[in-house]
Amino acid sequence: MRADLSLQQAPPFSVPARFLVSAPFFGLIAALVLLWHGPEIISHRWTPEILAVTHFLTLGFLTMSMLGALLQLLPVLMGMVIPRPLLFSSIVHTPLFFGSLSLGMAWLLQINHLFIIAMVLLGFSFIVFIVVVTDRLLRSANRHVTRSMMLLALLALLITTSLGIYLSMGHSVQTLPLTRQLTDLHLSWGLFGWVLLLVMAVAYHVIPMFQITDEYPAIHRRWMGWSVFFTLLALSLTYIWQLEIIRMLSTLLLAGCLIIFSLTTLWVLHKRRRQLADTTMRFWQLAMFSLLLLTLSWLIPTLINSDLPVFLLGVLMIHGFAMTTINGMMYKIIPFIIWLHLSVHNKNLRDMGERGSQVKVPHMRKIIPEAAGLWQFRFHLLSLVLLVIATIWPSWFYYPATLSLAIAQAFLLFNLLKAVRFYNLKITELSMFTET
Repeated sequence: MRADLSLQQAPPFSVPARFLVSAPFFGLIAALVLLWHGPEIISHRWTPEILAVTHFLTLGFLTMSMLGALLQLLPVLMGMVIPRPLLFSSIVHTPLFFGSLSLGMAWLLQINHLFIIAMVLLGFSFIVFIVVVTDRLLRSANRHVTRSMMLLALLALLITTSLGIYLSMGHSVQTLPLTRQLTDLHLSWGLFGWVLLLVMAVAYHVIPMFQITDEYPAIHRRWMGWSVFFTLLALSLTYIWQLEIIRMLSTLLLAGCLIIFSLTTLWVLHKRRRQLADTTMRFWQLAMFSLLLLTLSWLIPTLINSDLPVFLLGVLMIHGFAMTTINGMMYKIIPFIIWLHLSVHNKNLRDMGERGSQVKVPHMRKIIPEAAGLWQFRFHLLSLVLLVIATIWPSWFYYPATLSLAIAQAFLLFNLLKAVRFYNLKITELSMFTET
């Protein structure tokens, strides 16, 4: 698989960077909203403030970073070239950025027109991305299992987007009913379809490549994505027909998929050939433990027919699993593309006989120092632990939890901006050499 890397087809640095740097900005906004409104924000799952925070995190942090990572990984891992990547990334990123901001502000300010603006911007961004990337994946000669899982993830994103637009119309158009029972279906397709399937697809590549591990078992790679997707389809039917046996079987199968994926990932990481632990590996391990805890916290109450701990599940899935995974991957993706682009520049200079004009390219671990990533991981872990406890005792732990989350997101934003600044300085240095 590592031989399939197409490094020469990597897009310009700004293509993924604009998405990845925007993500912690939204994470910081979400944390500040939580701090400003206080524990009352989690008194009910339908408060406008909690809906705003949820979408700042799911759209602004998760989807923003996932689209950026895909634009980098698809050409490199799948050999798939996006035409005019700078223009395409701008067309997708700009409406996604302002659409995510508009949707969050629509709930915070209760302005109906902002819902309509958000629907138009987000719908346009997602449709353009889904159509172009799906077309390129279908044309790709690469038949790795990651390709099919990415196609399933994009289909899940389309379903999530359609449900989200319909629900937003219920908020903004007085004549349309607000079908709140579809909210859980919207969340399921977004978190277990779009996010989980894409994380699985990427994990099959990046964990063996960056952590120097064995491949995931072939049967796992072949069937896991399809199992999750068809389980979500079966669960969707239970929103149309009250089929209790289908709901229970689908719940058990989905829980089994989550447990198998998390345990397999932990085992693969445990058997890695590189014994030196890094920050990204710590994030992966934390994410898998969060996924296990999430599954148990969701499965056991479902089986005994008791109330689900709603905010606990949201904290574990959005913060504990999804944000943790993506946060960790950022510490590999950003240094990797900086190292890659500077190395390509140096190679071009060598080919032109300008060896003296090369710049020193540091090791990937030096671009974002390990200590900086480790400190940010500690604040991220602290915020997760405190948020979990705050779902039970909000009066004592809410403010320390949200403050820790704000610090973790600000730290991540600082680390990424510092890496981008390093890249820009090196490019400036190269341009000065070539001009002279």
